[in-house]
Amino acid sequence: MSKLLGMPCPHCRTRAQVRTVKDLSPTLRWVYFLCNNLACGHSWVATLEADRTISPSGMPDPRIALPIMARREVEAVHAALQQSPQRSIFDDDPSI
Repeated sequence: MSKLLGMPCPHCRTRAQVRTVKDLSPTLRWVYFLCNNLACGHSWVATLEADRTISPSGMPDPRIALPIMARREVEAVHAALQQSPQRSIFDDDPSI
């Protein structure tokens, strides 16, 4: 798993690092994090889940049944991506 995936520490807001991942299913995994702030040292588990489809796969797995977003939702996602600068999941803005 990419070390670029991450989130800030919920306690000190310092960037945290992915330490390991445990796959629970094809669409669900636990991601283990460690805060990069040595004074904090918090470690925790986050849940990462494939929730819905924006664009269908060219190689669909018949065992996977993710709901497909309504066209208006997809258009809203594309509009938001075009109107705002690229954001990082490390940003402090909770509206991301």
